[in-house]
Amino acid sequence: MVRATFLMRPADMEKIKHWIVGRCKAKNTVQSPRLSPYNLTGAFVWVCLIKSLERASGKLIGKNSSCFGFNAGGLTRLGYPIPTTYFGNCIGFARTMATQSELCGEDGIIVAANAVGSKGKDLDEALLDGAENWISDIEVFNGSGSEPHLMISGSPKLDLYDTDFGKARKIEEISIDKAKGNAISFTQSRDVKGGIEVGLTLPKPKMDAFACFFSHGMDILFAF
Repeated sequence: MVRATFLMRPADMEKIKHWIVGRCKAKNTVQSPRLSPYNLTGAFVWVCLIKSLERASGKLIGKNSSCFGFNAGGLTRLGYPIPTTYFGNCIGFARTMATQSELCGEDGIIVAANAVGSKGKDLDEALLDGAENWISDIEVFNGSGSEPHLMISGSPKLDLYDTDFGKARKIEEISIDKAKGNAISFTQSRDVKGGIEVGLTLPKPKMDAFACFFSHGMDILFAF
């Protein structure tokens, strides 16, 4: 297993967003309800990961489902004000899915963005709906690592680099190591305003493939 951190810049997010909007207009298809930096980065990473697994294995991806999970802050989504003195966690969990073949298709980034954006909208409208299933929903990400599922850990809204201890040189979330490729961390960029650092741990062949798709994905994924 090897660890790496990749940077998604605001310009990259805008390029993905512009491509999705233009593609949906050209094909007269439904556009994702939300194309935020977080959702765009999540969708892009999801597609890159599935494509890298296909390349590393040398096999065509089938119709098996791939799950995408993420947390969302709940303090502004409950529909009523929270006291300013509140000190604690309040987060919701969402899990969405798409088939591997859809994610590897020419419109895979649109499929991923629609899936992530729709779930984010659901959390906005009813954060706690289905909360009784969150534990069982999370269990799917605790498999052996052979399943092509992806769970996002952390949040770029938490500026971990801006601490009282001085600006850290590098932040890595070591908890994702246990997930064996099923978890990826998002952290606010240290040096690029609005950028998101994407951290992950993968077997080296898969990491090499992922790095290729992530680094050249704008050309590879959007060459249609």
